[in-house]
Amino acid sequence: MLAIGARAVLADEPTIAPQQSSEPTPATAPAPSAPAPADPPAAPAVPSADATTATLRGIAKVPEPRAPAKSKSDYDAPVETTLPDAPVAAIWVGSGAKPLDPATTAPVQIRQEGIQFRPGTLVVQTGTPVIFPNHDQVLHAVRSQSAAKKFNVGRFMKGEDPPAVVFDKPGYVFLLCEVHEHMQGHLLVVDTPYSTTSDAKGSFEIKAIPPGTYTVTIWRGRKDQETREVTLGAGQVLEVDWSK
Repeated sequence: MLAIGARAVLADEPTIAPQQSSEPTPATAPAPSAPAPADPPAAPAVPSADATTATLRGIAKVPEPRAPAKSKSDYDAPVETTLPDAPVAAIWVGSGAKPLDPATTAPVQIRQEGIQFRPGTLVVQTGTPVIFPNHDQVLHAVRSQSAAKKFNVGRFMKGEDPPAVVFDKPGYVFLLCEVHEHMQGHLLVVDTPYSTTSDAKGSFEIKAIPPGTYTVTIWRGRKDQETREVTLGAGQVLEVDWSK
C-alpha cells in the first residue's frame, strides 16, 4: 500500500528596489517616484489530489480471446467487418448505491462501428441512459433479452440514432444486433459509482473511493466472476495483482 500526498513549495522572492537615474531631473517637471513592487503573495498550500479518498490500482485477469465469429447478415454490407475489441475485465467496488437520476445524467455511448459494438464491454451505474449510435453505412438493430433489461431499439441507419435506453436495474445485459448475428456486446449495470474496465492486458485504476472495507467484483464473462475484499484508507493507493 502506498500513501500519496502533495506538498506546496512557498517561494519568497526578494523585493527589487527601482534603479535611481543618474541624470538630474528638471525642476519644472519632477518625475514621480515609482512605488517599490510589493512582495508576491504566498502560494496557497496544495492539498493532495486524493487526501480524503483512496485509489485502487492493479492488474486483473482478462478473458481469453476467442476466434472472431463470421459475419452473417440479411443485408449486403458495403463496409468491411472489423475485429471486435480485445476482451477486458470489468471491475467495480462496493454495492448498494442509489440509482442515478436519468433525467440529469449524461448518456454514455455504445457505438456500432466496423460492424461491431464499441466498446465491446462497458460498465455503468444503475440509472444511466445509454445510446447506441450507428457509425456504419449499414442497417443495425440493437436488442437484448437479458433479465436485467429487455429492449429492442428497432432498425436504424447511420444518422437515425434511436433514443437512449435507461438501465435501471443492476445485472448483466447481453447485447445483440438483429441484423448481424456475429455482433455481441457486454454491458454491466452496477449499483456503485466506483467501476471501470481494464485494458487488454488487465491494468485498471479506480479513483476517489471513500475510505472503508469493500467487496470488489471482477467480471470476465457470464460464467466467470469473482470477488475480493479490500480495505482502503484516506490518501492511499492500493496496488493489487489479481492476474492469477
